[in-house]
Amino acid sequence: MAFVALGMQGMAQTNRRTQTTKKSATTATAKSPVVNKLNVTKTAEKKAEEKKEAEKKIEETNSVIVNNSSYFCNPPLPYMPQKLDILFIGNSFSIDTSTALPEILRSMGIANVNVYVLYKAACSLKGHYENYKSGEAVYELHRFNMLGGQVLEKAVSIRDVMQRFPYDVVVFQQFSLDSGDANTYEPYLAKLIQAYNINRISPRTTFAFNEIWAYASNNKSIAKYKTPTNMWKKICQAVKKMKVTSGIDVIIPCGTAVQNARNVEALNIDNELTRDGTHINLYAGRYLLACTFFESIIAPCLNRNLREDTTTYGKAEDIGQVNNSNRRLLQNCARLAVSNNYDISEFAGQ
Repeated sequence: MAFVALGMQGMAQTNRRTQTTKKSATTATAKSPVVNKLNVTKTAEKKAEEKKEAEKKIEETNSVIVNNSSYFCNPPLPYMPQKLDILFIGNSFSIDTSTALPEILRSMGIANVNVYVLYKAACSLKGHYENYKSGEAVYELHRFNMLGGQVLEKAVSIRDVMQRFPYDVVVFQQFSLDSGDANTYEPYLAKLIQAYNINRISPRTTFAFNEIWAYASNNKSIAKYKTPTNMWKKICQAVKKMKVTSGIDVIIPCGTAVQNARNVEALNIDNELTRDGTHINLYAGRYLLACTFFESIIAPCLNRNLREDTTTYGKAEDIGQVNNSNRRLLQNCARLAVSNNYDISEFAGQ
């Protein structure tokens, strides 16, 4: 009887163990949807991360391709042409860059250079593109040569001017406030180049870009860039990117020339070399820009040395008159900017 009791007790324990096992299995089965859901979530998150990483690699690869592929090959500047015609598609900063050129040309006896400025106030690359599409006569056409500057027409279209003369060089420029934002350059610059190429009458044209200067510290719009130095740096970065993506390798570094001059005590006059916090000083400032323009384009085309210029620009009472005391310093700032565009030179004051 004792044996039977023990047997029955063993069977009871076995049944309890079986029930416990079944209960555990039931519990595990009850929990499995939650576990499966967590596993699915983790798998989805991992796939999303992998997808994001793959997209990032593709974007980086595309960026490398874009940054190493310009959309055209820029012809070199002409050398010793019988006549040098330059078209500036810009705004008031283009007028500031060109106004003092006649002084230099006259001083050096250069009679075969004409600079045409297509002017519309505050016009951006996007604005020029839209004006081209509309065909509206919303521009003034200015001309600068050794005889001086004059307005040729007060209502002309960009399309008309593109096919007016056989330009050797065409200079583009961005609206000043957008100049430090590379995203504002394209696709408008590419479209303007295409537009010019289907209208031009010149057998060949070199494209150039005017890198403008930073605002003065008291300009309200400087808040976008915080400081003039930071604005200049942003402009340089944008122009670097433009140079690589567009193929325009001829840069007129007016912005760097101005920063050089702002670091020379004798030249940093008239509200950081501006007349209103935005536009350049009428004499020393404009002469500095003209020197930069001359050194970037005219000097290499005509094989002339800027040191030949002995201009006195402005009257004695004018703020920033150019004379024997500051002419060489201004020329230095321009030449150093052309030779090293993205750095302020320690030699500017020498």
